[in-house]
Amino acid sequence: MNALLQILLSGGLSALIACGSTPGSSRNGDEVTPSVTAPNEQQPPPHPTSGRNRISIEHGGERFLMEISDDDPERILGLSGRTTLGRNEGMLFVYPRPKVLGYWMKDCLIDLEIVYLRRDGRIASMHRMRKEPPQGAGESSDRYEQRLPRYPSGQVVQFALEFAPGTIDRLGLERGMTIDLPRERLAKQAR
Repeated sequence: MNALLQILLSGGLSALIACGSTPGSSRNGDEVTPSVTAPNEQQPPPHPTSGRNRISIEHGGERFLMEISDDDPERILGLSGRTTLGRNEGMLFVYPRPKVLGYWMKDCLIDLEIVYLRRDGRIASMHRMRKEPPQGAGESSDRYEQRLPRYPSGQVVQFALEFAPGTIDRLGLERGMTIDLPRERLAKQAR
């Protein structure tokens, strides 16, 4: 949930600007697990500030309004410049095809948590990302970008969810859990 600048790193890893760190715990991929569902109801109104379309998802009795970021300009902008993110708000990054992703916290003003989802909606990895000191007055853009930690998906994924800090623990999210989204529809609309 931050400014997302897509750059290619060695090995085909696509890095984006975002906010978060620490991997989550793993779980047996064959186990039936709780899921986050997209209710069959009207689409929520666009975000009042960004104007982005949103989707409502639920988990554990909590509803989240997620801004949809599904093209390069939106993914590059992400949540950059935001000074707050509500407890039940976030951003859903959607890609037309699965690939290995990596996010960073370039120009992020708040801490974030990121959850990477495979094409089937299962959690591949998670990180708690911390905001980084801003680019210094005498610091070049290249030097600033080089010092930023990267938060990789670790495998091929198609979606990334960014949440406010504490969401991963509060919801008990673990690797292998399914987050139920209208994945096919979202992927078809992504550019």
